[in-house]
Amino acid sequence: MKIKKKEVDGITVLNPSGEMYGGPENMKLVDVVLGLADEGILDLVINLSKVKWISSTGLGIMVSARSKFAKKGGIIKLARPNDRVLGILQVTRLNLIFDVYDTEKEAVESLQK
Repeated sequence: MKIKKKEVDGITVLNPSGEMYGGPENMKLVDVVLGLADEGILDLVINLSKVKWISSTGLGIMVSARSKFAKKGGIIKLARPNDRVLGILQVTRLNLIFDVYDTEKEAVESLQK
């Protein structure tokens, strides 16, 4: 999995791509998120538009990243999951834990309020 970082209207956006199956490569997401918190960046959007699939281990990594980020005072919003990823979030009811937005713009704006 690759992770690109950008800033949109003062909000940091991470763009992971590939498949989230778990393992050391996917733990990179937790490291990146915690690194942002250490830099004082506490508002974050994760744009899932290029994530093709998330396994149960991948979901665990996302929850771990959210939990550790929240302990440092951070907020994570998810944007643009494809239908497969959104279905997985809904079946596991993680869409109730994460705020999920149809567009990156909506997610960014929700953090600006």
